[in-house]
Amino acid sequence: MKRTALATALAALACAARAAAPGASAKHEFAGAVQSYARLDLLRALDKFNAAIKAFPGWKTASGYRAECRWALGERDGARRDAALAAKLKPNDARSYCARGNARLILDELDGALSDFRAAAAADPRLPDAKLGEGAALSASGDLRGALKALDAAVSLDPRQAAALLLRGSVKSRLGDFRGAADDDAAVLAINPKYAWAHYHRGKALRDLKDFAGADKELSAFLDAIPDYEDAAYLRGNVRFLLGDYRGAIEDLTKVISLDPRKGLAYSNRGLARAKVGDADGAVSDLRKAMELDPAHRDKIQQAIDAIAASPARTAPAAAAPPPLPSEPAAVPEAPTSAASPPRRTEAQKPVPIERHDGQEESQYIQ
Repeated sequence: MKRTALATALAALACAARAAAPGASAKHEFAGAVQSYARLDLLRALDKFNAAIKAFPGWKTASGYRAECRWALGERDGARRDAALAAKLKPNDARSYCARGNARLILDELDGALSDFRAAAAADPRLPDAKLGEGAALSASGDLRGALKALDAAVSLDPRQAAALLLRGSVKSRLGDFRGAADDDAAVLAINPKYAWAHYHRGKALRDLKDFAGADKELSAFLDAIPDYEDAAYLRGNVRFLLGDYRGAIEDLTKVISLDPRKGLAYSNRGLARAKVGDADGAVSDLRKAMELDPAHRDKIQQAIDAIAASPARTAPAAAAPPPLPSEPAAVPEAPTSAASPPRRTEAQKPVPIERHDGQEESQYIQ
């Protein structure tokens, strides 16, 4: 009788253990989701994470990975809910350490995140997610050299780890290695040609390399996919001005103004571009509007107005040959990823949120 009761109790415990672990279907969806995220196929990854968690509700490891995917897609509230759940994990393998590390990264617990990713690497030295996470935590902490070393390791473990290549490109750009950044972004596009944000980041790197024609091409590809992204139109306007395409610059800055009518720098720079094509009245009108919206640059804007007024060719059409390009064009810093994301339509419209530092955008021409 006692033996029968013991056997029944053991069977019940075994049943409970099986119920407490994800089944084959959930594991299959999770594995596919992780692979899709690594390739920056974010919408497909999210669908698979959702399927995995539906098959095994409350799965903390899958929630930790889904948190990072949701953050990348701009679903910040959902990402934080997943992160709060995954932060309660008691990791027992490399994947669960990575999941808790992802959660802590999103919750800005950088020391804990770094510790988790390093524990994941110790548990499974062949897991690229661990080195990617370590690189993300170090980058967010400002240790760019350490981040680069970790990301090199992630790419070495999986050369098709697009998420690691994208972050490594960002780190290289912050370190001033714009050629390396451009090459990493090109590698991302070779893996996933639909990931439009790689065009944007590559365009920025090429602009810093003074390859203005290349930058124009990349930014145009990005804007074909995401036409209403203000920072890209602003940057392409800068590139086109530097190429002597003043009418193209005017068109881009007009787009920026339509998206943000209070952006004084767009008016000031469109005014300078209008002056280049001989539209003195339009130039002065834009510069006066810029002065109203951006009083901090009042003196330089007034100097530009005075120069137009003093020009003997005030009403003459633009010369056939554009003036020489500036020898040291002003850099345009990376747009802060803390800005509100556009409405969700496709994954291309959301940047991967690995870089969460803020930057202050500068004027293209009046500083």
